[in-house]
Amino acid sequence: MQNNAIDHDDNFHRKVQDGLDFILNHFEVPLFPRKIMTRRLGYQAEIFNKQEALEYFKNSNYEDCRINAYPSFTEYHGINRTPISFLMVDLDLKDFSDEKKKDKAVLERVLNNILRKIKEAIGGNPTVLWTGNGYHVYQPVSGFILEAYETFYEFTKYVDKDLTSMFIQFAEEHFTDYAADRLHNPTVKSCLVRIPGTLNSKCVIKGQDAEVKIIQKWDGVRPSIQPLLRDFRRWLIQKRIGEELKNAKFQMTVSKNQERANTIKWIEKGIIDHPFSDHRKYIIWRILSPYLLNVKKLPKEEAYSVMKEWLDKCDKLEKLNFNPKIKIKDGLRGASKGYFPISMEKLKEENRQLYDLVLNKIGHDE
Repeated sequence: MQNNAIDHDDNFHRKVQDGLDFILNHFEVPLFPRKIMTRRLGYQAEIFNKQEALEYFKNSNYEDCRINAYPSFTEYHGINRTPISFLMVDLDLKDFSDEKKKDKAVLERVLNNILRKIKEAIGGNPTVLWTGNGYHVYQPVSGFILEAYETFYEFTKYVDKDLTSMFIQFAEEHFTDYAADRLHNPTVKSCLVRIPGTLNSKCVIKGQDAEVKIIQKWDGVRPSIQPLLRDFRRWLIQKRIGEELKNAKFQMTVSKNQERANTIKWIEKGIIDHPFSDHRKYIIWRILSPYLLNVKKLPKEEAYSVMKEWLDKCDKLEKLNFNPKIKIKDGLRGASKGYFPISMEKLKEENRQLYDLVLNKIGHDE
């Protein structure tokens, strides 16, 4: 690891080490391996001990240092094996501002409402960090793997994420009444938390106080998620209804515009003709399964073969981190209910990164 660190005094190093110890205390064992991210890295790197994390932090001049609240190994052959153990809320000051000012007083009132709601809902007393541009709220909880229960497993055919990740996102929306950072959609693979004592690079650039500070410390108690499960199930039902409505509208569009051609050009040229290094599960679920089954009207066996061949090409580009057979079967099972693929317009709203990749691939072909 190349060392490009700026010199900091011993007190600064100890403060960061204490901050890492403080955050690690929020996590379930085993603590390692798990992934960290820094400004210099720009991606998540797997670490196997605390000292390795501190070296990465130091090499990044302690800027934008984060560690994942969930361990590296979260699934096995596409099956979620990670119980819910950590919830977070991200409040960004920019979301409580207008063109003239950033209203920190409003932000603090929202924070106090969130802390009250967490207390009332599950009896939680979470950690609160000031990040330089807002607040982070970290609440360890006692949970379990929701897919193990039929009441929740039935929803897996409608969502593209494991239910632990879905619950993390639900909890943030539930506790904040949708006031959290709109760009923040944590999953078990991206539930990145900041380290007290490290620096926020945006504040460093602006010459502001950049240190991540502890405002309130977690009380050490992991409240049960049980009181939230009824609301979570209702939230999942709304997600399912939303998907069904979108598919019903799209079905009408397809019936009018695609029935004769029986093909959708952007899917053929922008997806099937190209391997992808990311978004593979999403593509199987939202695009290829319903497209091959319900637009092209292929038999299930043929649709399976097309997707398996496509995933094999993807695997050569970037190794798959899931069982392709299970994921394809899940996709076909969901699509067999008549759902249609997402439109380009909706893809732009729902997954802008994939939308841009598809446009790029189509452009190169023409």
